[in-house]
Amino acid sequence: MNRILLGVLGVAGGLALVFVPWGGKTTAAGGVGSAELHTVRRNDLRITLVENGTMVAKDSQRVRTKIRGESKIEFLIEEGKEVKQGDVVCKLDSAPLQKEIDEIKMQILETETAVESARSELKIQEGETAAAEHKAGIALDKAQKEVEKYRDGEAPQERRKLEVALKDAETKFNRAKKNLDDSQKLLEQNYIKKSELEDHKLAFEAAEVNQESAQAALRMFDKYTFPMTVTDHSTKVGDAERDLATAKQRGKNTLGQKRVTVQQVEKKLQSLQDSLKERSTDLANMTLTAPCPGIVVHGDPHEWYRERLRAGSTVWGNQTLLTIPDLRVMQVKLQIHEADISKVKLGLKAAITTDSYPGMVLAGEVTKIATVANSNGDSGDVKKFGVEVVMQTPDVQLRPGISAKVEIHIDVRPAALAVPLQCVFTEDGASYCLVQVGNTPPQRRKVTTGLSNDNFMEVVDGLQEGDAVLLHNPLLEAGGRSDSSAKQPPAADKPANQGMPAEASSKKSGA
Repeated sequence: MNRILLGVLGVAGGLALVFVPWGGKTTAAGGVGSAELHTVRRNDLRITLVENGTMVAKDSQRVRTKIRGESKIEFLIEEGKEVKQGDVVCKLDSAPLQKEIDEIKMQILETETAVESARSELKIQEGETAAAEHKAGIALDKAQKEVEKYRDGEAPQERRKLEVALKDAETKFNRAKKNLDDSQKLLEQNYIKKSELEDHKLAFEAAEVNQESAQAALRMFDKYTFPMTVTDHSTKVGDAERDLATAKQRGKNTLGQKRVTVQQVEKKLQSLQDSLKERSTDLANMTLTAPCPGIVVHGDPHEWYRERLRAGSTVWGNQTLLTIPDLRVMQVKLQIHEADISKVKLGLKAAITTDSYPGMVLAGEVTKIATVANSNGDSGDVKKFGVEVVMQTPDVQLRPGISAKVEIHIDVRPAALAVPLQCVFTEDGASYCLVQVGNTPPQRRKVTTGLSNDNFMEVVDGLQEGDAVLLHNPLLEAGGRSDSSAKQPPAADKPANQGMPAEASSKKSGA
């Protein structure tokens, strides 16, 4: 059964959780002896999860025939034998294949002569077609540059002039309006004649017309002149593109018949060359080697039916002859209890040990966590999740199937407060400690706990460094119930003797 191990990092760190030396005496004022107290200290706490599993190869390599057609086995390594990468594991009969290769080579020589003649005629016509396409391409490039010239050069300059004219008209309009307003005020005070006001009014109306004209000119440019001119240039680009496409199509039609001839002989030559390449590869693949170190298994163990292979057996292309577990990358398969699976995350580091290699510690990493639980064979109520830990193997030949012990590093609580489990008890879902303050009887204090195991429990809230905590619950020693003979610690709520020991609660939750 797995369990959460909460330990102090390092031997020196472990000694930092100080227990007051045994042999203290009971105080006269009703306190407890120092031997019954634990002084709370801060230290880094390391949390791990330990589980036993089975070591297996992460991947298996299949040795398949890489030939076309069929062949016969001349040599096949025996099943169960251990091999290294590159060892010969099978040889096939190559005599029929060599004869077929010689015939294909003769056909290739005849076809190569026909291809050379057809290509010469085609090359002349291709030169003429390329010249026509080049000319059409130049025209297209020129049309595209005309578009860029207007859009990026001429049009912005023209619009800028219109904007300047509009800004000038607006300035004159504002000035004329101000003069008109001022003249009206001056006329009311008899500082100017009415004729001067009329002159300013005419100037204002002229400035207003000029401003409207400038605004209309800018709108006309944005709405009509610019898009229409761009459209004209774009049309020329489209015409040039069509001319280029036409030149290409015309050249293609002209070359059509000659290319058909070339394609026919080239296709025949390519087919022969492909056949030669495939047969040459088949010839090289007549000798099969182990792709990785491992133990040989005949056929594919995942298939429900495996044909018995031996020397003289007929095999076909892509047929699985052997399966070799890749021993270079090993992993341990674990079954983690549902109470602990939430603590396991992908990428967590782990340390792996095995009885087969005493003293050797391998580094590993959690690479897979099952999303669906498996029912235990003994009890359908016990749910466990499959977890895979891939390890980094040194220069040692590990064998699949051996048992391994995996310690997964869950977390490290830096500068955490932790107390022995017997210092904490629970009552109605809440956790409490008995804290000794001065010479008064121990006082019950509510605490918030974190992770724990059989040795320590993390206290997140409720205690401070230096607090003296009682190492046991005296009410449990009095029979686990409240009576006149049991000494009641002071508290504002229910008596502590109704609570369950924290260590029992922790073990129960991790069962």
